[in-house]
Amino acid sequence: MPLADPIDLVMQGLSGALFGALVFYLLGSLLVRRWIRIELYSLSLSMAVAFLVAIVCEVYLGKLYYLLVGEPLWQYRVWPIHDGYTSVLNFIIWPVYGYYVYFLHQVLHARRVVIRPAWLKGVASGIDGPLLEILANGFFLLFYGTFYFYYLPGDMRHFTSVQVVPLYMVMGVILSLLLDYLLAKPQRWHYPAGFYVAGVGFVLIG
Repeated sequence: MPLADPIDLVMQGLSGALFGALVFYLLGSLLVRRWIRIELYSLSLSMAVAFLVAIVCEVYLGKLYYLLVGEPLWQYRVWPIHDGYTSVLNFIIWPVYGYYVYFLHQVLHARRVVIRPAWLKGVASGIDGPLLEILANGFFLLFYGTFYFYYLPGDMRHFTSVQVVPLYMVMGVILSLLLDYLLAKPQRWHYPAGFYVAGVGFVLIG
């Protein structure tokens, strides 16, 4: 099947990202009962680091799963690269996960919920990651008539799979430890810029 027009695909990715950003901001503000004030540097860092960590992890953890099981766990259906383990559009989509993580931490801080050690925050990705995948696939199916990514196991109707939970936990722990380390350092805009550029470079070699 020929690739759809790249501009149309980018617009699809942007629409999904904007939908997610709106939902996460409104939900976070509802949970803390006030409009959340955004700290631009921390938000940018969270989005950029999440982009690089997530896109590298999904490719290499996906390949590790294939080596162990003998078949892939998922396949991207929209603009796939890296043998279908990720998508070109993830330069738009994965930063939204970092956006979600930022607002989750804002809610936890406002509620005075302290999670120690820091890596435990990443373990929660094993729960919220699959839920967000259902949201993402539901959005693409509703508006564009296709799965964004398709899970071969049918335990969750191919929207996601319980088998991805440990992979999300690994990715979440790496992301949490790296974010905590970088946020403790003086603000330097070359950190978010560098992580995002590195992520784009990973996309381009796909």
